[in-house]
Amino acid sequence: MNAPGTNADEGYRGNLNGASFLSGKSILVVEDEFLLALQLEELLQSRGATVLGPHRTLNDAVGAARGEDFDFAILDINLNGTMVYPLADDLLGRGIPFLFLTGYSLSNLPERLRGVTRLSKPYDPGLLIATLRAEL
Repeated sequence: MNAPGTNADEGYRGNLNGASFLSGKSILVVEDEFLLALQLEELLQSRGATVLGPHRTLNDAVGAARGEDFDFAILDINLNGTMVYPLADDLLGRGIPFLFLTGYSLSNLPERLRGVTRLSKPYDPGLLIATLRAEL
């Protein structure tokens, strides 16, 4: 199944000719799984985004979130056993949009965070791009 606005023949990185909607946007990536973090970084950069991170620990991610300007964040919920909720609360309080990219179900999230967009792992790159297009 393809995300809205994508074609089956676009492949992993999609149609790069029409993909510059992320150009000039900075995206904070918080992900502790090395290969997934690399895939996310490549996908976002191929669409013109500047990637901050990937950050593998909550402390690193919080430091980056407080010290850098960015337009959007992609957060894994569980960073080697540490929940990312304090960062999510901070981003909500500051009005910075983000989504969760996680294996956790909606019922595992605290009630206050259940309204945040959540994409499941393993993720569909086309769906992630379509979601970013809708959110930005």
